[in-house]
Amino acid sequence: MSIYGRLGFNSTDPTTNATVTTDSSAVANNLSFMPQLLNAWQTEDVATSNTGGYFVNPVSTVTSTISSTMSTINTATIGINVQSTISSTVTQALRDLGNTAATAVSSAANYLYVTNRESNVVDIGTDITTVHYRMAIGYGKILSYITYQSDGVQNNSPMMGNFTSITLGNTLSTLSNTLTTQQIALSSSITMGSPNTSSYTLAQTQALQNTVTSINTLMTFYPAQDNAFFANSAAVIADYSVVSPLSELGATETLLVNTYIGTDKLKTRLLSQTQTANVS
Repeated sequence: MSIYGRLGFNSTDPTTNATVTTDSSAVANNLSFMPQLLNAWQTEDVATSNTGGYFVNPVSTVTSTISSTMSTINTATIGINVQSTISSTVTQALRDLGNTAATAVSSAANYLYVTNRESNVVDIGTDITTVHYRMAIGYGKILSYITYQSDGVQNNSPMMGNFTSITLGNTLSTLSNTLTTQQIALSSSITMGSPNTSSYTLAQTQALQNTVTSINTLMTFYPAQDNAFFANSAAVIADYSVVSPLSELGATETLLVNTYIGTDKLKTRLLSQTQTANVS
């Protein structure tokens, strides 16, 4: 199979084939000087329609594990009572824990959604406000040039500011292991009945609450930060697209701006640009 073969041109049909003409020598020469659009592996993958499976979400598995564990904690603490002399305090703490775990399940779902987009394992779709790999990389490449010239930035932060969430695999794995250990201890402490009761202590409950809160905070904060950076990048690129065409106006554009449509703000800026160029 070849790329041309995939097109399915019916060269055996006289009517279809009659429309085909051989490229002129000039056209053929121009084509030969075109830069290579695809390298060998890209050509093969396009020819065989094998263009999936290039990307993976590095935090998808641990995120799913955390979500499942949080669901178990939430279920285990619904309507629970505690066997202790301070049962009301611990019971309330456990029920608060369950509510936080339920919130963390929602946070994990959003975290997975955002990191799937950052990892380019899903298409952009109609959502243009949530960070996505392809758009973020496009913005980042342009901003790398702009911020170098405007601020002397010589690092990859104009790109990586979009992708913090997918870099947290080790942190999430450590927290997930702790969460699982604590969840097993909680489940082991429960005696089934009407209602279910638990021998879990206040200290154990608070420790588990701290872990659940830490995970929920992490899964909430970083997607929001990445999305904010993405939105800021889009806003800068939008402003860049407004001012960029004004950098070198032709004679007719200059006439229109200076005589008819330019505000004093624009004319002042263009004048300063001309003066700077003359000094240089």
